[in-house]
Amino acid sequence: MRWWTAQQLKSGKTQTREQAIDKLAADGSAEAVRLLAEALNDEEESLRKRAVAALGRSRSSTAVPALLKALQDRAGEVREAAVLSLRQIGDTDAIEGLIPLLEDATPGVRCQAARTLERFGWQPRNERDRVRRDVALGDFRSAAQAGPAALDVLMQFLNDSSCTNRRGLIEALGQVGGEQVIKPLLNALADVDSSVRVAAIEALKELRDPRAVAPLTICVKDKDPSVRATAAAALGVFGSSGVAALTKALTDTHWAVRRAVVESLGRVKDPTLVDSVAKLLRDSDHDVRETACQALGQIRDPKAIPALIVALTDSQTMVRQCAALALRDIDPEWDRHPNARSVMPQLNEALKDREYWVRQAARETMTRIESAEQFAFEQAGGDEKLAAALDVLCGVLNHYQRDLRQAAAEALGRMGNEQLTSVLTPCLEDDDQWVRASAAAALEQLGQSRTSAGVAA
Repeated sequence: MRWWTAQQLKSGKTQTREQAIDKLAADGSAEAVRLLAEALNDEEESLRKRAVAALGRSRSSTAVPALLKALQDRAGEVREAAVLSLRQIGDTDAIEGLIPLLEDATPGVRCQAARTLERFGWQPRNERDRVRRDVALGDFRSAAQAGPAALDVLMQFLNDSSCTNRRGLIEALGQVGGEQVIKPLLNALADVDSSVRVAAIEALKELRDPRAVAPLTICVKDKDPSVRATAAAALGVFGSSGVAALTKALTDTHWAVRRAVVESLGRVKDPTLVDSVAKLLRDSDHDVRETACQALGQIRDPKAIPALIVALTDSQTMVRQCAALALRDIDPEWDRHPNARSVMPQLNEALKDREYWVRQAARETMTRIESAEQFAFEQAGGDEKLAAALDVLCGVLNHYQRDLRQAAAEALGRMGNEQLTSVLTPCLEDDDQWVRASAAAALEQLGQSRTSAGVAA
């Protein structure tokens, strides 16, 4: 019978040879194993794979030499099947033949070889072996712990078109860091897979190489919103270099992108960005509004105070809380700011809102501003004429004529009321140098008055 089966293995018909292999697999004898080993030379890939699987099911150590030879088969599926069959047999003599497969061209072969070696209790002989094993198993994070020693292996698999986890490789390259990874990371910004582009952006953000700025500004216009948002967030760590691209993205159609843009602009801390960021306090998305409050708090420019006061009446609790924190960071006495009263019309309008907490927040804000004004009046000695004069002078500080602003600053300095410090401080950033100088002199006068009062006491 085996003679006839052996003849069938030589048949010109694929189906006949297939039936012969199945018969030998069911036989399981030493002769059957020998004949199956001969079948590994069949021209049909599917039949070689079938014969390899049959040898594994035999669980015979006599099949190991033939399976080790099959590890060199030109077809990846056959090599993978040979690894699985060797694992079934469990003969540790196969270890040396499996190690080279950690760098096989086929991902499945690499992975199964690594798993089989683990099953056999194999331990890497050196750092390179460990990296090859980790990469074969897809554990790129562990491989990257080897540092620069892992780069050769990681780069080898990054250039492998069959690699199914390019994102993991990119993340590992970012973890390794160094000059050598910059170019592949920049190349990955053009990957067809958006998740790979995101990983490359995040890695470049951590490495902070200035060569990444220009490519990242292009990524802010990517078709995928997750890529745009990640790029916008990354540009924030490069200072003013990416501001132009970020400000253009403030009107992005996706809320996550707008939020990332505002967050990055806050990190830059450029006072000229206040107006651009303040517009996002009216964004349709509450997360964006919340982030805009935080960004203005980071910039800490008094010009943002009126817009943030209005944000105290936002419909979302978190936005109101963030606005309050931002105001405190900019000026703890924001309610005494000369422009605080300028938003009273908006606060009055908020009193008509259908939501209770909006109306309540508006009332509390208006009360605080009015109380601050009353306190200033009382500090001025309760004199209505003096209070009126103070009000006029504070208003003139914002006049378009430079001479009037300068005169108002000088007059307020002569009043000797330390409560006017918060009014005069913003004038230190006036467009005119003479106004700035007068404001500085006035603040110095107020400081001396405070010192004198302390000595007298």
